Amino acid sequence: MVVLGVALIGVLFLSLGRDETPSDSVLSDSMVLEAGPTRSDQLDSIRAIRVAVRKRIADSDTYLGFVLAEDDSVLKRWQDRTISMLTIHVGSNPEGNPTDGLEDAVRRAFSRWERVGAIPVQFRAIRDSASAEVHVQWIRSFPMVRSGQAEVFWDVNGWIRKGILTLATHDLRGRPIDADFLYTVALHEIGHLLGLGHSDDPADLMFPVTTVSDLTARDRRSARLLYALPPGSVTTP
Repeated sequence: MVVLGVALIGVLFLSLGRDETPSDSVLSDSMVLEAGPTRSDQLDSIRAIRVAVRKRIADSDTYLGFVLAEDDSVLKRWQDRTISMLTIHVGSNPEGNPTDGLEDAVRRAFSRWERVGAIPVQFRAIRDSASAEVHVQWIRSFPMVRSGQAEVFWDVNGWIRKGILTLATHDLRGRPIDADFLYTVALHEIGHLLGLGHSDDPADLMFPVTTVSDLTARDRRSARLLYALPPGSVTTP
């Protein structure tokens, strides 16, 4: 059974389902012998890998340590998508005004991540929303001070399986959002769709309240390191 977790704007929610790994009570001696390494050996190997991952993060000039603290010590990312590109469906703006440039701003934001993010993920826009892995949808305004929202779904191993990006066309007071501002919002939310949480530095694009309009060197370093590490929990078993 595939167990999916979901994060909403970097906030972790409980995953649904159950872990189907056999318990100790159903692992007979013969099963252990046939499997090769003992359960103890496997736990030692997992422990060593997770310790190494945590050390690499601690020694880096990134905000992945802060991300882990926010996300219950779980790294989440897509598998390599340079050959089989990540499929994106950008829904039509419900306001029906193609001249406002909002849809184009979203496409430019995906392109920016692809060009400078230096991670093994490339995007391909498709028209068939049913087969898309990432959906971009629109809302007139959120009921709070917010312009974008990312929902990320991942399996029990930390591999992201799908994402939903919701963007507002107007602010809370009903004023239209312009394309330049929406571009920055989309850049930030795409960072979440790629597996990044929030930064602890207001100078970064991925800080909770974005004050910059482009990816910073630290944003890029954090994304590169995330995609150089195995996904999943880094807690010691």
